[in-house]
Amino acid sequence: MLSPQRNIPHECFSIPTMSTSTPAQQALEQARQAFRSKVENPNIYDEILTTGTIEEVYKLTNDIQSKLAPQGKLRHLAKIKPFLDRLSEYASVIEVFVQVKPDILALIWGPIKIILHWSSQISSVLDKVADVLERVGYALPHFAKMAQTFNTSDAVKSALTLYYEDILDLYAILFHFFRKTRWMQFFEVLWPNCLKKIDPVINNLEKHSLLMKNEVTFIDIQEAREARARTSEQLSRAEASQQLERFRSLRSRVSPELYDSRLDWFRNRCVSGCATWLMDDGEFGEWMDPNSNNTTWLWLQGIPGEGKTYLSAAAIDHTREHHQTLFAFISYKMRSSQSALSILHSLLFQAAEDDQSFQTRLLDSKERELQGNTSFVLDLLKTFLTTAGRTHIIIDGLDEMDEYERQILLKRFDELSEDCGDLRLLISSRAEDDIATALQDKVTAIRVDHRNSGSIQTYIDKRWERWLANQGFDPAVRKELFQSVSPILAKANGMFLYARIILDNLEQVNTIEEIRDELKALPNDLEGAYHRIFHRINTLDDTLRSKCRRLLGWIGCAPLAMTVPEMEQALAVRFRTGRNAKQVPIIINKFNFVKMCGPIIEVVEEKLQFVHFTVHEYLFSSTVTDSIDKDFSTKELARTIVSYLNLTLMDADLEIDEIRGNMLIGKYRLFEYGCYYWPKLIYQTLGHNYSRTLVRFLDIMLQQGKNHSFTQPTDESGPPFRCPELRKDSPKVFSMLLETLRFYLDDKRLDWNWGNSDTWINFNPLTTSKMLLRIQQQHSSLVDCNENLTLSLLRSSYGSNLFRCTYAFCEHSFRGFKTPGELNEHMRNHGKPWKCLSSICDFSTLGFSTKSRRDEHWLKVHLPAPEELRMGASDFDKMDVIELQRFLPALVLEGDVDGVRHLLTSPAGENLRPSIIESTRRLAAKTGSLVLTQLLAPTDQPKASGSIIKLAIQSQDVDFAKWAIPQTEPEDCVDMMKVTLSSKSEEIYALWEDYLTTLPPTVKTGPSNRERVTLEFIFNRTLFTDIKNNPMKEARVKHTLRRLGNRFSTRSLGLLLTNVAKSSCSLLLSQELIALGASMEFPRDANGTGLTALHLASKNTSREAAILMRYLILKGAAIQLDKSPFHSVWMGKGAEEMAKWVGMTWEELYDQYLSTLQGHEKK
Repeated sequence: MLSPQRNIPHECFSIPTMSTSTPAQQALEQARQAFRSKVENPNIYDEILTTGTIEEVYKLTNDIQSKLAPQGKLRHLAKIKPFLDRLSEYASVIEVFVQVKPDILALIWGPIKIILHWSSQISSVLDKVADVLERVGYALPHFAKMAQTFNTSDAVKSALTLYYEDILDLYAILFHFFRKTRWMQFFEVLWPNCLKKIDPVINNLEKHSLLMKNEVTFIDIQEAREARARTSEQLSRAEASQQLERFRSLRSRVSPELYDSRLDWFRNRCVSGCATWLMDDGEFGEWMDPNSNNTTWLWLQGIPGEGKTYLSAAAIDHTREHHQTLFAFISYKMRSSQSALSILHSLLFQAAEDDQSFQTRLLDSKERELQGNTSFVLDLLKTFLTTAGRTHIIIDGLDEMDEYERQILLKRFDELSEDCGDLRLLISSRAEDDIATALQDKVTAIRVDHRNSGSIQTYIDKRWERWLANQGFDPAVRKELFQSVSPILAKANGMFLYARIILDNLEQVNTIEEIRDELKALPNDLEGAYHRIFHRINTLDDTLRSKCRRLLGWIGCAPLAMTVPEMEQALAVRFRTGRNAKQVPIIINKFNFVKMCGPIIEVVEEKLQFVHFTVHEYLFSSTVTDSIDKDFSTKELARTIVSYLNLTLMDADLEIDEIRGNMLIGKYRLFEYGCYYWPKLIYQTLGHNYSRTLVRFLDIMLQQGKNHSFTQPTDESGPPFRCPELRKDSPKVFSMLLETLRFYLDDKRLDWNWGNSDTWINFNPLTTSKMLLRIQQQHSSLVDCNENLTLSLLRSSYGSNLFRCTYAFCEHSFRGFKTPGELNEHMRNHGKPWKCLSSICDFSTLGFSTKSRRDEHWLKVHLPAPEELRMGASDFDKMDVIELQRFLPALVLEGDVDGVRHLLTSPAGENLRPSIIESTRRLAAKTGSLVLTQLLAPTDQPKASGSIIKLAIQSQDVDFAKWAIPQTEPEDCVDMMKVTLSSKSEEIYALWEDYLTTLPPTVKTGPSNRERVTLEFIFNRTLFTDIKNNPMKEARVKHTLRRLGNRFSTRSLGLLLTNVAKSSCSLLLSQELIALGASMEFPRDANGTGLTALHLASKNTSREAAILMRYLILKGAAIQLDKSPFHSVWMGKGAEEMAKWVGMTWEELYDQYLSTLQGHEKK
């Protein structure tokens, strides 16, 4: 048992009595107060003070040892004896030398007692804590021995206080760690960061020990304190930076709407003075008064279009100047995604934005609950509000939220208002009955339409005056027109929106006479204003009328607001029943949509929308003459997008340069939106009376875009929709839609990205995803070029947010960001696709950004200890599936073949999920175990998958690779060629060459499943690009070409030569291909068309291209393809600049070649 150190000579500490207010005592008291503030919980601090001696600590250690003794783990606490001995000596020294109070000594013993109690709950944790205390013990000096040499100077006493500060720093760090709500679950993940904070404390103790061994002075102490402060500050800055990064990552995963940009949009469109009446209102002032508790709820209510949202924006800015303010703007446009939980998420993250302590609370919370538990989120928000002081929450547009969701939100707000006395709430909405019932007598209501006449007049006057001033009218006309708008106020009836619509309309007319006519007969109300604009649209010529009505209908039914370029493309698509158009219309003139349809629509952040939800209600109302049929608009938009996709799917086999060219002219401006939303539109339109025309377009889509590599998902769910009539009439279309909707609803879709596309892209029965991936990758490549003209063309067709996310089902994959910095921030904190295999672990839902990090977590946290593994091997038959999941990877890492076989044949082992088996099989392959990889093969799929073959090659185990390589599918050879070229083993690469000699002459590839020559498919231009400037890989490819030489046709060799010229321009590979029989004039040597290797290289300005051109010219390659001067080598930019690389122009090289010919015969 541990026992206290005894018999320390007390006479060592005998000194004269000290005064009661020394610098040393003041320093100890300051350290005590600082520690108390770090503890935060007053109950714990009171518990600390109950432990006043080391004997109480030893009593706890003896209890812990008694508990651990049967487990053979007494070694843990033996480590801490030096630490406790040094603390005991130190306590005795300061008790006598500094004459401290009991509560000072209690802070030496109380915290360590609590820390040992907390850590003893898990023996491995106690061991880690004991390791730390052991290091600290050896860093502390032998105070008993040093005391014999102490003098009684104030400098020595002050130096002693440094240890006290260091010890309390250590305790504060450990307290902070063990106060985390989930330190037990994530100990292995969190502990390393805790150690990083402890290391500087131990360094300080060692420095202070050296200080005491020398003759200490006050200057030494001051310098030590300053150094300690600097270290603490650096650590705090680093910790704050790390916490901010983690907070941003959490915020990105939860993805709350923060509404700041929306607030700024309203702020920039407010006319000054229009909200003054509200700021001066007595009831608003009562609500704002920090000394008044009479008004908790305030309700801005009234009819639509009164300017309530602008008043809310003004109220937010006003309250922000005085108090903490959280807010949200609810909109009918986001009705499907705005819920009570999403609003609470927004308020929660707004609260944490500038509050580090609350950020810590969020980071320590359980993310699964944070993501999907409204009560949990409310409790977190309540925690903030109870300590934040006066806080205002302002919610605008509550009536535009789903009624059920707004009732939940009001109930939750009511709970907050009862528990948080300093909370004030303001809502803005129409006077809906359900809202009034929920609030009953709690709320003070302000009727906006009864109070805002003066504000509307201010708005009319200022806006009309500004417009007149810019038109250049003479003073008399200006005065007449200014006076003539006075009737607008009377007609507005308290509605800002009426005044705005009238003024917008007046500003669009072309003559003064038209303005006068409009003002003479103003509409009686807002609906009358809408009627006048809609009537004008309906009396336009047929072409423009149709376009305007389609535009309005599509704004109202689009699943997500369309951008101006997307709408331009959609309106340009033409189709006829029974046959599709031949190509995508290219947009050459921009549309002025607001001028086309009048002031009932607007462009906000490049997206088209109605100016108010009442426009939507009017246009689609069955009581309005010639109203727009929303169902028809949805069907028409679906048919338009499907028709457009059919046209672009024909580009699936285009070369990269052609794809890029199409991007620059805007051909694909609607493709990303269409790919993302066409299934949703189809799902909405396929009711009982589905459109036969639409089905014909879907049939065309199936014919043109069928994915011949389609793979049925192993975990397919039931049908996501039912349409018996379609199933009977068009079974193939029905099947395609069924599989497409399953693909778009797949639980794993949010994890799919460019990097793992091979794992999901063939779950789509159509080639739309493959085409989308090509377009997005080339879009990214063009953006990365950073050329002004290219970026300008892209912005013109695809909007200003050019920097796109690489996750296929992320909205930002086609909406993007304005800057690469915003994209990097988004990507750094993006979804984490690699989930923990243990279903009871939080990381089974949170996941990791890389597979290696997931595997590292599993190996650290979930693998059983060796002794547990040995004990458990005999109990596999009694374990459930979750327990076996922990043991299987451990057995694989141990190489225990018999154990794995026993586990797999156990009752629960036979029910392990295929994904668990597959993941463990990859682990076996990664470790290079052939026998375990074979043992873990599914009985119905004995053949190795592509990922297993890659791991076998990468393992560098020749026998393993020898087993795996022959199982490679011919269509996978392109990817596998890259893997084998990177292998360090020449034996493995030789095995790969052996395999290449066995391949069939042709292979079916690509979206169209077209047949291609196998070796042409493998030795493609991408391969030559990838091995550029890598001598080892080029040498291997050269050797492989030579070995396969007799398998190449003359055509294939010529094609490979042009591929080299298009990519790496490798002289080594070009020489080898020509030596094998490649024609330098391919494809012109057989009356073909296209550019030869020389002319392809002449387009490239690199050194490699110049050297290749010199070789080809001196070899006799034709410098002119035909009589056209445009088909001559000198037209290439590379030919113009080759002299700087090879010291000769192409003309000089050609003359040199001619001089070698007898009679100077030109070729």
